[in-house]
Amino acid sequence: MTEAARQSRYRRQPDSGLSRMEIMEGAALCFEARGFAATSLDEVAARIGSTKGRIYHHYASKADLFFDVFRTGMAMNFAAIEPLLAVEMRAIDRLEAMLTAHTLSVIRTKPFQSVVWEGIDMLRQAALPARELATLEELSRLRDAYSDHFMQTLEEARADGGADFRTARIALNALFMVTNGLIVWFKPRAGQEAREVEAVAQECVLYAMRIIAPRRTAP
Repeated sequence: MTEAARQSRYRRQPDSGLSRMEIMEGAALCFEARGFAATSLDEVAARIGSTKGRIYHHYASKADLFFDVFRTGMAMNFAAIEPLLAVEMRAIDRLEAMLTAHTLSVIRTKPFQSVVWEGIDMLRQAALPARELATLEELSRLRDAYSDHFMQTLEEARADGGADFRTARIALNALFMVTNGLIVWFKPRAGQEAREVEAVAQECVLYAMRIIAPRRTAP
C-alpha cells in the first residue's frame, strides 16, 4: 500500500484536509460492500465523514472515482512485484516470490482489488456507456501488462525445467484463481497479527505452486 494509504487508514477528518487517497479508500470499501451500481456518492461521503461536494472537488462522477480506485489498485500490485523483476534468481523462485508479493497485496489492499475484479467483470458484460467502457478497456490493459510479467516468468520457469504445464495461459489463470480467490473469501480478523496473515498468503502460494511444480512443493 502507498505511504498515503498507510497514513490515512480510512480515518475521518474535516473536508478541507481530505486527500484523493482518503476518498478512494472510503469509496473502495463502499464498492466492495455494495458494488458499483448500488453505491452512491452520498454513501461514500458518509463513509469518510465528508460532503458529496468535497468528492466532486476531486471527481466529476462516481464512475471517475471508480476508475481511479481501479487504477490505484493496479498501481499497488505493480509496486508489490516490481522489486523482484530485476533480482537474479531462478525463474521458478522468482515466480514464487512474485505470487507471494501479489497475494499479500491482494490481502492488504483487498477493497481496491475487489474494484479491479468488478471493473473487469463490468467490461465483459458491457455494463456501462460507451465512453466509460472505453476507459475500462484502457484500465484492463494495465491488468494485462501486470499479468504479462507473470506469464514471462512462468514460461522461463518451464524453459529451464523448473515448471511443468501444457498451456501457459491456462496455467497462469489457475495460479491467479488460487491467489485472487482471497478477494472473495478472506477477511482479516480484528487484531489479527501480520504473521498470521502472511501464513495465509504463503499457504495459498504453496497450493498455487503445486499446479505447475508439484514435485517442488510436495510436503
